[in-house]
Order: sequence, then structure tokens, then C-alpha cells
Amino acid sequence: MRIAHLSDVHLGYRAYSRTNEHGMNQREYDVLQAFRRTLRAIRDAEPDLVLITGDLFHAVRPPNSSLLAAYGYLSDFQKSRRNAPLVIIAGNHETPRVAGSGCILALLKHLDGVQVVYDQIDMPYIPSLDASLLCIPARGVPDIERRILQPNPDTRYNLLLLHGLLEGVTQFTLERPIDRQKIVRDEWDYIALGDWHMYQQVAPNAIYAGATEFTSTNIWEEAGESKGWVLYDADTRTHEFHPIRTRAVYDLLPIDAAELTATELNQAIESRADALGDALNGAIVRQRVWNLHPDLRRQIDGELLRELKARALHYLLDPRPPRPSTGGRAYGQTPETDGESRLTLADEWRLFAATYDLPADIDRAAFIELGARYLQEADATEQQG
Repeated sequence: MRIAHLSDVHLGYRAYSRTNEHGMNQREYDVLQAFRRTLRAIRDAEPDLVLITGDLFHAVRPPNSSLLAAYGYLSDFQKSRRNAPLVIIAGNHETPRVAGSGCILALLKHLDGVQVVYDQIDMPYIPSLDASLLCIPARGVPDIERRILQPNPDTRYNLLLLHGLLEGVTQFTLERPIDRQKIVRDEWDYIALGDWHMYQQVAPNAIYAGATEFTSTNIWEEAGESKGWVLYDADTRTHEFHPIRTRAVYDLLPIDAAELTATELNQAIESRADALGDALNGAIVRQRVWNLHPDLRRQIDGELLRELKARALHYLLDPRPPRPSTGGRAYGQTPETDGESRLTLADEWRLFAATYDLPADIDRAAFIELGARYLQEADATEQQG
């Protein structure tokens, strides 16, 4: 049995202020197009089963534009596959706080061949494949410790689908990681994982497919990583990762401004950007500057920044002031340590707001970026004062 596995599509994600010719937020459109490319590639591969392991939508109430487009894409996709099985589980982004309020994914279960699991742990059976699928959506994660997770001995194939972070996947998480031994077991023919936005093989039969676009709260840690989907063979336990074209994201080499003049700093900013060449056009770019004193910050070439921002979809100059010395050296403020051992207030805000409970009608990405901008502006005002 050949399985196509995708995850963390985040339809309805919005960022920055650019819109396309149709008036749609450009990043929302990018995410839609990446999803469309993924479905076309999967259709051409002709798998027996398609799995989506959570966060198909970015919010409990996604924009109508993305919701309608997604329904149309999936409807056409299923028709092209003659309604072959497609199973979707819910992620944390599309799961409402109150279980009784329903889930947007329920709309998709009306499509032929589509099964959706969003409220609790369930094990649907697919007769045409003689396959049982133990599905653990985001709301079912707290029940893992109380459940015995085991395959169905009466079916040919047994798959486990999970939206959540396993122990050891990342050392930075705001949620308690899931016991790896409860999930990663050889008795499952395939373990399809979601929630981690980068492709990662956890075991021969356990894989995070990653996201299909750059939509996490910190896309810079993913810069240079490919987005895509996984084609897995349950009989041989082998797989292929298929990259999908996305909006380019670049996190440029940090600049240490401790001993630079204004001219040297502006030249460094320009040369870092020029090194991208035409790849800068339409890209998402961050340029960090360490040890930037307020007086030097005011001498950054505004015309140069306006030019870079006009060429890129989003150009972020991320200045970091000097930190107090600790043990005779600046704390986390050299390009060698990459400065990430100490988070800025805006970074800490992004981490906090990523999981803070919000009203269903609030766009989380816009909320996070608005707060980060306010903090950065306040920091700039304080330094200039």
C-alpha cells in the first residue's frame, strides 16, 4: 500500500501587509498555491491512501477565501482519484477550545472518500484497503497516557496518525512532549506525524512530513529547509520526500556592529542583500545586527532599507542592542553563537502568544505580529530617547 502524507498546511495563514492583484493577502495566497501544488503532485503519484495529519486550517474560523478554495481543491482532488480514501485529523490550530462548538473540518466529511477525526481518539476502518487507522487529533493527545494504543490484529494494515510533538523532536516547546515509547512502535505499519513543521524521520516507520509552506511562529529557524510531502510504501517501509515550491525565506548571516562605522554597517547590510542577487526579489528576508548602539542605529541608510523592502516581499532588519557583560564577554551577542541563547522581548512574546487562548474570530498570526511590532517600536523609542 502506497501512502501520501502531508501535514500542517495552515490554510488561511496571513502575514505582512502585501496583497496580490485580487486583493488577497499575499501569504494567504502563497499557502493556498503550495497546497494546490501538493495535491497535484500527489494526484500524479496515484497513492492508495492520502493522510493529512492536522492543521489543515490555520484558525478555528479561517477566512472565507481560503475555506472556499480548499473545499474546491479537495473536491476536484477526490474526483480525480475516483474518491479513493483520504483521512484528515484535526490539529491544535483548527480545534476550538469548547468541544461542543464543532470543528471546521466537519465540512469536509461530506466529500466522497473523506474521513475526518477531530474530537477524540478514534480508529476508522477502510474496507477497500483492509486498513485500520488509529487517529489521535490534537484534542485526543491528553488521553494518550490513559489509553492502550495497539493495532487491530484482524486487519492487514495498521496505521497511527498523531498531531503532536514527540519527546526529542525539539528542545524548545511550550507544551509537554508526548512519550515517544507510547507512539513509536514497530508494530505499526506507518506512523504519520504532524505538528512539527520540518520534515523529519523519527523511525523507519514514523515520519513528520513537515509543513507545505513557511507558517510557523519562527520561520527563521526553518530557512533553507524544504517543504513538501511524503510518499511511503507500507510493504517495504521505505519512503521518498517530495519538495514543493514555496515562497523563498532567507535568514542572512548576522552582522556584528560593535566596531563598525555607519558607512561600514550600511555597506555590510547592502552586501548581505546583494549576495542573494535576483533571489531577493519577492523573498522573505531577515538581517540581524548584533551590538547595535542607538547612535549607530540612527545612521542606518533609510533609502537603502526602503529599496530592500520594495524588492522583497518582507525585509526585516532585526537590531539587537549590546547586552551587559557576563564573565568578561557580551552575553549571546556574537555571530558565532548566533545570539539566540537570549531571546528578545518580541521573541518571548511570539512564543507566549503562539499557544495563548484567543477568541475564535481573532487571526493568531496577525495578533502575534501586531504585538511584536508594538514591542519593537517601543524598544526603538526607548533607545532613541
